[in-house]
Amino acid sequence: MSEFVKSAVFVFSSESSGVKESIVDNNFGVPVVAVELDSFLENPTGYLDECSHVVVAAGLAGIKSVLQLSVEHSFSVGIIPSRGTKKLRAYYGLPSHPGKLIEIALGNSPQVMDLVFANDEIVLINATLGRLPLLDTSKHRTKFGLVLSSLGMFFGIRLKPFSFVTSVGNKIKTAACGCMIIQPHKNSAVSRLLSNDSSFTDGMVSLVVAAPMSILEYLKFVFQFFKGKIKQRQMPSTLGYIKSSEIKIETEPPLKVLIDGSKETRTPLRCRVEPAAVRINIGKELRSRDVSAEPMVERIDVHNLPAGRELSKARDKRIPFFAYASEERFRDLFMALRADTKINSMYVILMILSTLLATLGLFLSSASVVIGAMLIAPLMDPIASLSMGLVRQDNKLSVRSIKKIIVGIIIAIISAAALSLMIAHKPVTAEMQARLNPSLLDLGVAILAGVAAAYTKAYKEILHSLAGVAIAVALVPPLAVAGIGLGRADLLFFYQAFLLFFTNLVGITVAATLTFRFLGYSPAVQNKKGLAVAVLLLLIVSVPLYLSYQTIAEKQTMERNWKSERFIVDSKYLIVQKATLQKQRHHDVLYIDVLTREPLTRTDLAVLKKKVQMHFNKRLIVRANITYIL
Repeated sequence: MSEFVKSAVFVFSSESSGVKESIVDNNFGVPVVAVELDSFLENPTGYLDECSHVVVAAGLAGIKSVLQLSVEHSFSVGIIPSRGTKKLRAYYGLPSHPGKLIEIALGNSPQVMDLVFANDEIVLINATLGRLPLLDTSKHRTKFGLVLSSLGMFFGIRLKPFSFVTSVGNKIKTAACGCMIIQPHKNSAVSRLLSNDSSFTDGMVSLVVAAPMSILEYLKFVFQFFKGKIKQRQMPSTLGYIKSSEIKIETEPPLKVLIDGSKETRTPLRCRVEPAAVRINIGKELRSRDVSAEPMVERIDVHNLPAGRELSKARDKRIPFFAYASEERFRDLFMALRADTKINSMYVILMILSTLLATLGLFLSSASVVIGAMLIAPLMDPIASLSMGLVRQDNKLSVRSIKKIIVGIIIAIISAAALSLMIAHKPVTAEMQARLNPSLLDLGVAILAGVAAAYTKAYKEILHSLAGVAIAVALVPPLAVAGIGLGRADLLFFYQAFLLFFTNLVGITVAATLTFRFLGYSPAVQNKKGLAVAVLLLLIVSVPLYLSYQTIAEKQTMERNWKSERFIVDSKYLIVQKATLQKQRHHDVLYIDVLTREPLTRTDLAVLKKKVQMHFNKRLIVRANITYIL
């Protein structure tokens, strides 16, 4: 087969007459007859008697007219893009060098291609309805231009009602900001995204639907676009995809449809395809990428688009800052969280075992035993369910979660108190001390753990990380310490430990609630009662935590200042090497380590106590450890 056609007709318009000489006097030995576009359209058969190839250099409308004639008369087409059709050069992989462009236009290996129509108008590049953030952007556009484009789309995006009907009768009702009929070119963002699922000869119309459910989702899409992280065959969360031999589109109200950037029509829109209708000379690289030989089956991928209850809430409204979700969209997660609110024998047994294990670990001052108790404690599940109940204003889910948490608290405190009463020796170990005097720092840990807990619940692939979250923020150990406090009949001991648990509970709940809101699990309503309740609890618990933090800071300052405090008692020189202030029951106890060279009498110790007491504005019990040095 010859590399070039035997002969050709060159059809040109007034704006492209400058290339006439280069085509007619080509260097490839191809006889070419030049004719003006209007003359060719009036009498095409007069020029096609002995020629089956046409090279066209005209505006977009002229090129489409020639392609329509090629369907009727079965001739192949070579395209010489003019100033107004430069986009075709990029989409058809045509070179910018005039000589190479003419070489491709006169070639004898055209690509068989489908022809897509929108309301009987040929679509060569795309047809767009509404607003389509970045989807029709060329890869040759500068980053600065992309930033301006994305910011321009950012404001005023609304989701409008759309209805789609495919050739086999599938009906899709949704809300979107816009949609685009695309051709399988390689030089636009959306075409690259679907390059593995579209072909010049698949006999299908490809339609991409844009429906960002929130400003955050839109920003995420923009970030992925700029970073090149949008993967083929993996639809971003803002997009839907419909592929069929015919698609009917209706909107409320009717929308303007822009075909190839110039021709206008309006919805309702009927999009159809004529399979293998034309033969066009395109770039070698683009031709080699098209591997499809048979028509493909219809494909509908619209799980990212609004549906069901969320559809009625999304239509004709500005998109919110946070996304919202329907029951249908995350059914599996919601069912799992509801199951986590049921009080069963397994929950009761695990609460008892984890509490008893934590209590023994606290008395043994064994961190490893306490960590083991954290791992088997089942309290994290109902807390996550409570957070989801708050964010979705699901009163039933919230109430059942609270009941399960309260039952767990009662079981833990009673179990720890009972075990404490059985143990004759009740030392206050370092592990117990570590769970007294909670501060704002503990609240910070709880908040971060709540964020992590929500993420692990939301994504099944990282659900195994929930055990790490349970270790990071202790729930059962503080309850065990509170139970020990009851066993000791020490209400202050109980209060301090329970305050730590309550801090963790509120911190996790608030953080998980906000995280679920951020991830888009809230319903399509604007009720903020659940969030307000959670934040109010956070503010309430912050008050004693702040006071505790201030006390800890003052204590550390005192202990640091007293590290090398000197006293003279009855001409004897004393050095306070270490001072530790602790609260035991209703008393403040000061432990001091004293260095001296001379023996101290009871009178000396009484004077020392009086001098120490002068440094404080409250009465203390002073415990001194005397070390004599030579």
